[in-house]
Amino acid sequence: MRAWAGTIKEYFHRRRTKGRKIMTLTCDKCAHMGLGFYSDTIGPADYLEGKTTADIWIVGLNPKHDIGHVEQRTPAEFADFDPDCHPYFWDFRKVSPALYANWKSQNSRIAHTDLVKCFSPSFPAVVLVNGSPREVNSKQVVKNCSTHLLEQIRRFRPKVIICNGAPVCYTVMGFFPPNNAAQTNRATSYKYELDLGNDTKHSFWLVLSGFIGRIDDWNKRRLGVEIEGILASEGIELHSGTSSYS
Repeated sequence: MRAWAGTIKEYFHRRRTKGRKIMTLTCDKCAHMGLGFYSDTIGPADYLEGKTTADIWIVGLNPKHDIGHVEQRTPAEFADFDPDCHPYFWDFRKVSPALYANWKSQNSRIAHTDLVKCFSPSFPAVVLVNGSPREVNSKQVVKNCSTHLLEQIRRFRPKVIICNGAPVCYTVMGFFPPNNAAQTNRATSYKYELDLGNDTKHSFWLVLSGFIGRIDDWNKRRLGVEIEGILASEGIELHSGTSSYS
């Protein structure tokens, strides 16, 4: 678990001048806690690994890297995302072979983002304050960062959002609460209608799951069957080039 030793001001100065290039801090809402989003190519609301037209989003907790990591990928590189790039994504092969095949294809309708956009090797992030490790206030970080996820949903309008892990599920359910007590107590998925203003609404499914890397294979596939049923009900086909789900 890495932590930064020094003042927050010194830390951000070092990150911004690394490699003798001034990096752009595109979100400083959590700067007082030692966190920030750095990139010269995108803003935090653009952090979507996959096509912005994707109907299906997988939402994780936060991107894993050193605190202050500079995002250097371009929008084109984000759009050309390959889930084989990291073991985190491989478990989705057991969730739905059809979904994963589509994800890897040129016809991909799937994208990934995170609830929190700031990089850190753990969450909550740990920083050193006066020589002692201290966890940042995770609730405040999530609150600060939630505006970026909400902006993404309003801009790109996914049809299905798969929440990966209990912290993501509880937080997203707080943004988009279930419609009734039955959904609150028992449902593992439900449909939500978002008011976009100007008499415009957008409906999407929320799929709730424990962290997919930690659930057993039976529950992975149970989740996949549920997702496939939702896609069928919405008429979303998953073509991979050689096969399709419909």
